[in-house]
Amino acid sequence: MMQAAKLMSVFVLLLMMAGCTAVPMDETTNEEETVLSPVPERLSFSAPTFDRDADGGAQHDLRTSFDGPVLMLWVAAGCSGCHDWTAMLNEEIESGNISNTTNIVSVHRYPAFESLDAVQERYTTNNSSTHTPWPLLLPPESTSVIDVATGRMTDVNLYRAFQNPVTPTLQVLDGDGRLVWTSKTYWANTTVLEEALNIMETGGL
Repeated sequence: MMQAAKLMSVFVLLLMMAGCTAVPMDETTNEEETVLSPVPERLSFSAPTFDRDADGGAQHDLRTSFDGPVLMLWVAAGCSGCHDWTAMLNEEIESGNISNTTNIVSVHRYPAFESLDAVQERYTTNNSSTHTPWPLLLPPESTSVIDVATGRMTDVNLYRAFQNPVTPTLQVLDGDGRLVWTSKTYWANTTVLEEALNIMETGGL
């Protein structure tokens, strides 16, 4: 009987301990993965710039470029491939292969790791191969996208909306803000650029 009583005491103690350490049901529910909002079909965002003439103001809303398709280049100051792509775009504009009316924007990708001074020195210095005579957008990491269909700000993060671009990434948005083409080719490539320009000429189709 004594042994049975001891076993019962141990069993009761284990039950009490289990009650103290078990995670409440409501806590496990709260820790479940948060459901992310869907990415809008038509995208835009607004971001600061260096307020150059080419930037169109201290704050640039991408919707101002939607009079036609947009060629978007994600860049970093220390990214050699980004320098290469920027130089090629400059060369193609100077040679007349890209029209001066073609909508091109560069977007800084890593604000948490690169200073704005480094970006400014790399991409706004006149007479350099990496000078950007088109808007250079400087979105903070917390930037969310705008749903062009409703005109409302969403809670969808910029990077997720644009498929988590690395640098360099070249993308085409059609004139309605739909992301229709992406290339993560590191070094500038005329074939890839021609493909992007052909898509832009057909309106993103």
